Amino acid sequence: MARFRTSTTDDNTYLQFVTSYRNKKGQPATRVLASLGNITRMSEEQIERLTASFIRATGMEKRFGKADFEAGKGYHYGSILPVIALWHQLGLEQIIDYAVSEKVEISVSRIALIQTANRFSDPGSKLACFRWYYRSLFSQMKNFVNFPEDEEEQLHTYYRALDYLCKAKENIEKQLYYRLLGYGLDNSLILYDITSTYFEGEQAEIGKKGFSRDRRGDLDQIVVGLVMSRDGIPIAHHVFEGNRLDKTTVQEVVEDLKERFRIKKAIIVGDRGMITIKNIEMIKGHEYEYILGLQKRNRKVVDHLLEKVLKNPEEPLQEFGYSDLSPTLQEKYPKGVRFIAGYNKKVARKTRRKRDRNIDLFRKLIEETELVGNLKKVKKSNDRLKSFLSKKHITRLYNLSMEKIEGQDDVYRLEVQEIEAVIEKEESLDGRYFIQTEVSEQIDKAEIERSYKSLQKVEQAFRIVKDEFDIRPMHVRKETRIRGHVMISYFALLIETLMEKKVKELFPEAYDKYDKVVKKIRRTGEEPLTMMTLFEELYDVRLIPLEFKSENGKAVKISYISTKIDNNVKKVLSSLGVRNAMNPEKLSFQRSKNKSDKEQLVLDLGVEYLN
Repeated sequence: MARFRTSTTDDNTYLQFVTSYRNKKGQPATRVLASLGNITRMSEEQIERLTASFIRATGMEKRFGKADFEAGKGYHYGSILPVIALWHQLGLEQIIDYAVSEKVEISVSRIALIQTANRFSDPGSKLACFRWYYRSLFSQMKNFVNFPEDEEEQLHTYYRALDYLCKAKENIEKQLYYRLLGYGLDNSLILYDITSTYFEGEQAEIGKKGFSRDRRGDLDQIVVGLVMSRDGIPIAHHVFEGNRLDKTTVQEVVEDLKERFRIKKAIIVGDRGMITIKNIEMIKGHEYEYILGLQKRNRKVVDHLLEKVLKNPEEPLQEFGYSDLSPTLQEKYPKGVRFIAGYNKKVARKTRRKRDRNIDLFRKLIEETELVGNLKKVKKSNDRLKSFLSKKHITRLYNLSMEKIEGQDDVYRLEVQEIEAVIEKEESLDGRYFIQTEVSEQIDKAEIERSYKSLQKVEQAFRIVKDEFDIRPMHVRKETRIRGHVMISYFALLIETLMEKKVKELFPEAYDKYDKVVKKIRRTGEEPLTMMTLFEELYDVRLIPLEFKSENGKAVKISYISTKIDNNVKKVLSSLGVRNAMNPEKLSFQRSKNKSDKEQLVLDLGVEYLN
């Protein structure tokens, strides 16, 4: 590498232009290319002029010119890179463009990419996303999206993209599914669960009041169903009106798996509330098998099995079959039915402590409440106690009744009865869960339990969509835009799932038990990379424009640099096909590990000369 240096001999200082090389022994050495003279008696200004004249004479101003620049504001950069990389790997731009009508003038795929990336950086309303765009990498890319000049029209473009996504949803998911099969997606076990998400206001076209999993029963909501593979990769999603019951959605989802995705054989895993005779027969009719959770309460088969379970109350996993049922129950179940009863001792202790604490609080509340008085006062006390019971989910443990006291005008008594039999029943159910299935005997009870517990991946996915990607509350009202908004969250979930899969491959030690992780931190001084720490690191990485100036102070050029990227983060980005992340002007995205792969995406940053 060529450079300037000074050399001192006999109290004289000389300015030299030198280069580095390795000698015949392979040792580093320096060769003098040119000596610019004795500078011992020169002023700093004279030395600077001498150096500058030498650079001009060689025509190397651009390489060695004095850097006179000003750094501009930072743009969101790091958190966007993995989104673009996976979007490119999955071929989502081509899939969406193919699915959307050729008559559509806006770039739906790229606007969808912007909205998906926004979920990772600064999730909010479509208006917030519109503003975020101007603070992100996307705004610095040439010809990425040709937005209208009018700001109101620009914002409307985001909403229009949701309309088109909604219309193309079925085809997009289908083509994406086949792409995911190439990534090794395991469709032998299909996980299905639903959640709800609410709106502010009451103008949403498919918003209805129903059972709210967000405890916002006062607001309109929609119900979202999520279909995932065994390894937690989202295959499809469904949007239902807010008052749909869990069990009424199953047939629609199963038929969709058969007809749209052509999945011939699979085991459908669902949670409590989805099990009905009709649903089971429908699943079997499509040549699928099932593993479904049973509601613990108000089911005769659970009451019957519980008596057998309590003969070995500490056993973590017990299995029962058709022969274990009473003659009455045998009439209702097929001969191949299997029941798995699980028990978690830690959960049992935690549940019991919580219930005992709530019972103690309720007893104290009773002592503080006036139970005798006029009708208005007693009603108020009744409402107060009922509200507490409902909030703490212990309503079933008590009977509350108001009675008029004979011989006294307008005097009532509130009777509170603790139902001991129900409390005992609850204690026997603590930490227990029940599963019904008809899978073959080749799949043992432990594998059935593991398959059922895979539903936790769906629950985790819902937490990600709600808490990290801020799907709620929704700020759109039209049905097509509601569905399009959910689809953006579906894209974000898919990308995060694939990112996490990659992080686990690269840093498996980060997902060890807590004590092992702590030991490694103490040993190496480094915290293993997890999804949480990855997002924290990526969020801090910014794209910085540098505005270089001429001698008269006018701007002549803008270049881009990135703030520092941690080595572990570089490792993740590289594994996703991100090339030259620290050199944004050469940034590109490789679709496969093969360096000669022509499926490369190059982002053209707005590097240009200014007047």
